[in-house]
Amino acid sequence: MPADESGARRAQGASLQDCPVAHTLHLIGEWWTVLIVRDAFAGKTRFDQFRRSLDISPAILAKRLQALVEAGIMERRRYHQHPPRDEYLLTDSGRALRPVIAALRAWGEQHFGAAQVLAEEHQQAAACADAGKKAAKRAQ
Repeated sequence: MPADESGARRAQGASLQDCPVAHTLHLIGEWWTVLIVRDAFAGKTRFDQFRRSLDISPAILAKRLQALVEAGIMERRRYHQHPPRDEYLLTDSGRALRPVIAALRAWGEQHFGAAQVLAEEHQQAAACADAGKKAAKRAQ
């Protein structure tokens, strides 16, 4: 790669890091992260609640929850000592995402129709459940 092109990429990268949209997407732009925040607005706070709702692997959920805590979007609170159990609550910063999540939903409903959005959510949940059942059978 020519030196001038490499320098242009570095300059572009620096400007993207300074961009609020890029920074926000870096923090919450991942598929599962947005859905976890959505579920938190629906009142879910516990690991098992998120896992059941999203049909997400425990490893991915743990990683995403930790990233949300580190970003200051959620906080982890211990609600049971033995065995240790935590709940995840939106911080002020996390609660400030409500209009963003609402806007994403409204855009999806407008462009895909509410019925189609719900059908796709149910279809995705069913597909994930089937894949999880198949994986569990293979593990036995």
